[in-house]
This record gives sequence, structure tokens and C-alpha cells, in this order.
Amino acid sequence: MFRKIVSNLAFSPALVSQLSFYARRLKKEELTRRLGLIFTALALVVQSLAVFSPPEAANASSSADFVRGGVSSVSDFLNYYDRNSNNIKNVYNSLGITRAEIAAAKKTTIDESSRYNWSMTSLYSHAQGQRSWDYGSGKVFYRPMKLTQQGGDKHPVYYSHSKTQGWFAIKIDCGNLITSKPPVKLPKEEPPMPTPSATCQAVGVTITNRTLVEMRGSAVVSGGAKISKYTFVVTDSTGKTVKTATVNSSQTTVGADSFELGSPGTYKVALTVATSLGNKTNASSCVKNLTIAKPEVCPYNPQLPPNSPDCQPCPENPDVWIKDERCKADVINTKSGLNLTQGNISASTTIAKSGDKISYTVTAKNQGIVSQKTTIKEELKDVLEYATLIDTGAGTFDETTKTLSWGEVNITAGREQSRTFVVQLLDPIPLTNTGTSDESSYDCRMTNTFGNTIEVNVECPQEKVVIEQTVAELPKTGPGENMIFAGTLLSVVVYFYARSRQLGKEVRLIRHNAVAGGI
Repeated sequence: MFRKIVSNLAFSPALVSQLSFYARRLKKEELTRRLGLIFTALALVVQSLAVFSPPEAANASSSADFVRGGVSSVSDFLNYYDRNSNNIKNVYNSLGITRAEIAAAKKTTIDESSRYNWSMTSLYSHAQGQRSWDYGSGKVFYRPMKLTQQGGDKHPVYYSHSKTQGWFAIKIDCGNLITSKPPVKLPKEEPPMPTPSATCQAVGVTITNRTLVEMRGSAVVSGGAKISKYTFVVTDSTGKTVKTATVNSSQTTVGADSFELGSPGTYKVALTVATSLGNKTNASSCVKNLTIAKPEVCPYNPQLPPNSPDCQPCPENPDVWIKDERCKADVINTKSGLNLTQGNISASTTIAKSGDKISYTVTAKNQGIVSQKTTIKEELKDVLEYATLIDTGAGTFDETTKTLSWGEVNITAGREQSRTFVVQLLDPIPLTNTGTSDESSYDCRMTNTFGNTIEVNVECPQEKVVIEQTVAELPKTGPGENMIFAGTLLSVVVYFYARSRQLGKEVRLIRHNAVAGGI
């Protein structure tokens, strides 16, 4: 249209008015394209922010992580290590893994076969393979990585080698430790050898069955001194020797053969230790008096005298001695779950749906013969990701720790205490993605442990399954691809904006020539 108006303007000057109309339209078009250029530039800025500050999953970190949110490099992890964040320096020191060994780590990806994953909190039961490690000021936990394989079989890590523990790695997304085998206890440092010395340390005497005498002796040697034998000499109240026992041994603690001392009365046992530094004895600690009493026995244990402090009955069973292995409590914890909505069937054998009510019963049974005080409590963090607590069963619920507790109860011998509570699944079921570092979080299962572990499968919405599968299969695009796309879009917008300005300028020149009579 612009070309047609310009070519006919010399023959029909009246077309100048149409040219003015066209010029106004071009001005509006130029304004529109200028706005398009501004918004495109703003979009490019937002895109740059997304590139240089990539999004994170909503459930990307957990209290089980060594480093919340993970680490970006080995030096980043060493910053947390040097500050002893979460006591990770104490943990590594207890394992004998040095800072230099951590600093030598290199990046790679690993699978989950035959490796152990560590965490700050307990995530599984002992029966599933989880174990604890005491690092001095607390405990951490490790278990086979195959328990958490729902997140995929490849994990980005920084790996290295420890002189004491062998191959180990640091999980990038949570900073957790990964080892190729269970931890090895560090050997204790031996103290430096002192100047040779030898001392008779103590003599011990035990009388059983009233007349059976057992003698024990101990000595202390250091600095290369050696022991060759122990000699026990028993004398009666007149000083007459009634028994001599010799034990040829180089050990620091020995026991002599027991013997009968039938005559009641007072006796004295003296110990002499033959060493490489000569015979050693000690009038205060290596001489001991003993008395053979008249034949009286404890009614609860015939091997004890009646005045023995251990001669007592079991508090709740007078026919049993107080130190008998039967005189104790043995509390066993068990747990069961029923899906009330689906006909009171076992909750672990069916798939729970939105709105279903599930009843859990926890039982503490005392299989011993004495009473035992114990605390009945249930940790519900994983269950309450998909359900709400609608009946506490007279328990107290801690919203912070997600723990339901009935306090301390006294369970008498042979009795049991049971508590029942009810949860109801959320409607609708949340679409929250499975945890990145804690892969048991929002994994379409409700898991909790009270003695035994109950796992209830949850019917998650199809959208969650499709989204997580799709996200796992999307092609990976980096900053380069995003910037190329944004640059191409910016070039197109700039082109059309420049073209509008050029057409407007040409229209102004033609109108000027037409008014001046140049056309």
C-alpha cells in the first residue's frame, strides 16, 4: 500500500491525505513495537535470572542431611567441615577421614549397589539394615543405599579414598557421606613405654558354697618388665601354711585353681609375683584375710552366705533370686494397622485411597516376671505427609516433632498395654514431589515403626506420577541454549522495531517533498 500511494502521488496530489493517514498508522505501529522491544528485554532479564539462579525442588532438603540444600563444590563442603556444621567434622574425625582426603575428592556419578548411605537422623529400622555410629558427642546412622533406590540409580558425588575407611564419597544434593562398606573402628593409640617397673597390684579371694575358695591375683608391669609366675600362700590364724598355689603365667591377671577349706576360722592369703625385676609383694593390697563361716546358706541362693547383700528375693516372685536371669522385665513392642474404610483389612496389604481411615494399634508387652516402666510414643512424620490425625486415642500430639505420646506407663509382669489412634488420608492426595535427599518423603507410602515397621501404600494422583516421570525424561538444557533462544527472539523484535522507524522516516520525507512541490 505504501508503494502504491507513493507511485501515484505525482499524478494525484490529493493522495497526500492518505499518506498522512498511513503515517499515523505507522507511528502507532512503531509505539507498539517499541513496547514489544521493552517487554522482550525484560523477559530476557528474567530468563537470565532463571539461568544463573536455577529453581530447586520444593522438597529438596531434609533434617537427615549432613548439609541442608547440598554442596556446590569440594571447597563449599570444606567450609561446612571447618565450621563443624551439624558436627560433620566430629563424624569424619571419628572415622579417621582427614581433611586432606576430603580435599582430594573428584566429581563423578555412582550407582547404589553394595554401598552405604549415612544420615543425621534415623530413617529405617534395625531389621531393614540400618545401624548407628557413635562419634563421641552424638550418633549418626547408615544403611544400605538400595533402601532408597526410588530416586534413581545414579547419584552425583565427590569421591575420594581414606586410609582407614577405604573408598568414600560426599553426596552433592545433601552432603551426606557414602561408604563402600560398614565403618571400621579406629585402633587405640598405644602410650609410650615407661621406665621398666613391676608391682604386685592386688589379691582377691572369693568364697563360694561356704568352703570353696577361689583366688585371683594381678600385677602391673611396664617398660619391658615381665612376669613369670604368681605364688599364693594361705595361712591359718596361728601362722601355719595350709595351702600354696603357684600359677606360671606372664599375664597381668590370673586365677588359681579353687580348693576346699573345710575348717571354719580366719585365714590370710599373701600373693608374691615373680618378675624380671625380682619378687614383688605388697603388704596392703596383696595380702587379704578371709573367714570360713559355719555352714549356713542363703535361702534364695545356696551358693551365698545368708548375710550376703545379694541374698534377696525377686521383688515380685519370692521363689526366685534377685539376680536370677528370670528376675527382669522384657518389654516387646509390636504394631498393627487396619484400613477401616475398606472393611477393617490389614492396611499394609491394600492401597489406601483419599479419605480412607486407618487405625493403628501399638502394643508394649512385658514378657518378664517383674514390672517395667516404659514410654509409649509413636513418630508420625512420614504418615502425616498424606494423612491427618483424627483420633489421638487419649495421647498427646507434639506438632513440632510430629510425635504422639501416651507418657510413661508401668507394665506388670505378663501384662501388656495397647494404644489405638486413627488417621484419615487427605482428600485430595497431595501432588508434592518425592524428596530429593530424603527419598522416603512423599514417596506414595506411609511408613512408621514401633518395634516392627508398617508400610501403607497410598494411591497417589496420576498427575504426580506423570509429572515425575516426565520431568525425569525431559532433555537437559543448560545456560547456553537458553541464552541463544533469548538472543534470537531479541534480534527479531529489534528488526521489526527498526523497520517501523525507517518507514516512518520515509513517510515524513515524502510528505515534506509533496508540500514543497518536489513531487
